[in-house]
Amino acid sequence: MPAPFTSSLCGYRDGRPNTSDKGDPGSVSLGKVFFEAMGIPSDAIPPQQAVGNLMASQMASDLQSHLAPGAPHLAVVPEKPFTSFEQFSHLNAGRELRGDMAADVIRAVNELQRFSAAPGFEGDLRATINIHLNQIRAEIQQAEERRRQLLNLLGEESLLKLDITVSRAVGSPLTGQDTLPHLIAGLSLKWTLRTDRAQDCRSQGSKMAALRRGRMPHFAAVTMEPRPSMLALLGKGSGDVDCVYHLNLPALDSAIEEYCSGTQRKPRMAMRDNFKRLCEHRRIRDYDELRSYLATL
Repeated sequence: MPAPFTSSLCGYRDGRPNTSDKGDPGSVSLGKVFFEAMGIPSDAIPPQQAVGNLMASQMASDLQSHLAPGAPHLAVVPEKPFTSFEQFSHLNAGRELRGDMAADVIRAVNELQRFSAAPGFEGDLRATINIHLNQIRAEIQQAEERRRQLLNLLGEESLLKLDITVSRAVGSPLTGQDTLPHLIAGLSLKWTLRTDRAQDCRSQGSKMAALRRGRMPHFAAVTMEPRPSMLALLGKGSGDVDCVYHLNLPALDSAIEEYCSGTQRKPRMAMRDNFKRLCEHRRIRDYDELRSYLATL
């Protein structure tokens, strides 16, 4: 079944469906057949807001409503960084260590030095205290400089935020207190796909697998892209992305069948075969399967 909010995000811009690449005539032609299969009128106006943001907020609400009853420990939230979850919280360690850790100690040393200038600390005693405090200050500054040099050698991993996260609240078995939530699923949302955008998803999935500490979350892309060639950029990957959920797979199936039927042109026949293969291999799945998966958690 299609996502219930999809039609409200569709419309035409300058006579072209807002799922189509204006520089690709084939994308525009297929997009029109796709919109006809969805029942989108030719005078439909797309949202004024960014479609990607609306897609994220409406999908998060829809998925949250389809969680199993009595599962308050689960949360579907848009736009969260990886480090918000227990499997990836260690990625914050380097950033936290980059703070000026020596500042408090240096301030304490300076206070002691001012205190030693008070009456009662005279002659050799004051000189000895100052010598030791100056030595402590110098050693702290040297250690801090060395720490900064080592941190700079480590570098940092850059990870994009997850467009939608599904997480479970976790309690510590030792203290009984809540810790960071456990990431169950992460979704990368792409209203449409371009070559560069598709690689973002695969890079994100690859980094998740390499940097996690614990079980790998379910990671998938969600899109409204109609072109099989673009869907294949993700669907034929090597496992960086588990699968691609399509927001209206039934309408796309009908549109491709209509667009490619009644012709012997090899490109269109190859398009239909490519799409069928992606579906048969379950690299592209119906949005309803995502809902069903979350309902079992």
